[in-house]
This record gives sequence, C-alpha cells and structure tokens, in this order.
Amino acid sequence: CVRTAVRQGAKSVTCLYRRDRANMPGSAREVAHAEEEGVVFEWLAAPRAVLGEAGMATGVRAARMRLGAPDATGRAAPEEIEGADFEAPADLVIKALGFDPEDLPRGLAAPDLAVSRWGTVKADFRTLMTNLPGVFAAGDIARGASLVVWAIKDGRDAADAIHRYLTEPARVAAEAR
Repeated sequence: CVRTAVRQGAKSVTCLYRRDRANMPGSAREVAHAEEEGVVFEWLAAPRAVLGEAGMATGVRAARMRLGAPDATGRAAPEEIEGADFEAPADLVIKALGFDPEDLPRGLAAPDLAVSRWGTVKADFRTLMTNLPGVFAAGDIARGASLVVWAIKDGRDAADAIHRYLTEPARVAAEAR
C-alpha cells in the first residue's frame, strides 16, 4: 500500500505500526524497499482514529506503544503507553490491516458459507464457486495471503466462471458433478 501511494504521486507517506521493526511480521525486504522509495515508518505507534470532517481526513490519532511479553506467536506483544497519544497530520488515510480474514459467514449473514480452518472461503478450484450456488470467491479470501498477480488472475477466472454460470447454467451444473 505504501509503495503504491508513493508511485501514485503522494508527497509523503508514513506507515504507523504498533510493533518495532524486529517484530513486524511483514517482509524485511519490502520494508527496506519502501524506505528506499521514501516511505517513513513510525514504529511503536498504533492508529486509534482518523481525524477530520465530512469525509475529509486531516490526520490520525495514534497511541505510542512499547513491547511487552511475547504473545502466542513468540513476538513481543505491543502495549499502549498510558497518556502518550499523538496526532499525525494526513490528507489521505489508507487502512492496511493485515492478512487474517474476517469471520465472513457471520459478517455476510451467510452462516452456511464454508470456510477453511484458516478462515478463507472454500471454493472449487476449477469453478471458483463456493458451496453456496451463485457465490464465487477468488484471490486472497480463497487462497490466503498471496501475490497480487494471483488475485488478478483469480479475479479474471472468477469473472469467466460467473459469466458461464449466468449464460450456461446447465453446463456449469454438469461440470460440478
């Protein structure tokens, strides 16, 4: 997200992150490349709220953090420093929230939607249709965190599958058997 913002002409880009560099689960190489492109990382800073009015951002309120005891993954767990909130000015705020899927069956009010043990949506690898007829899943939500090129390919394949589903329902039903 941050590198794309730079490439799209942002005058400055700052990434607020609740842990330090050593405890960030992302790629160290990606962070280094972002810094080479001018991105500033504000470590040990957890965003709390986007500031502004009428849909126009003016900044982000964030909490200063420190690292405490390791969590279940072995990384030092971030803890807020009481009374150490600060505001960072911003004209545009992009939320990049991680790799874990949300509880989609609950969030979509579709309790019968099949998901994997990792929370990704189960979809037939050939048709990209889920267990719910006419519902398709592609990209990271079906395959897990991956490269954007795979998401693009999956999206195109899903569009083809949806088109077939809508224009050739008998053929799709036969292929599903």
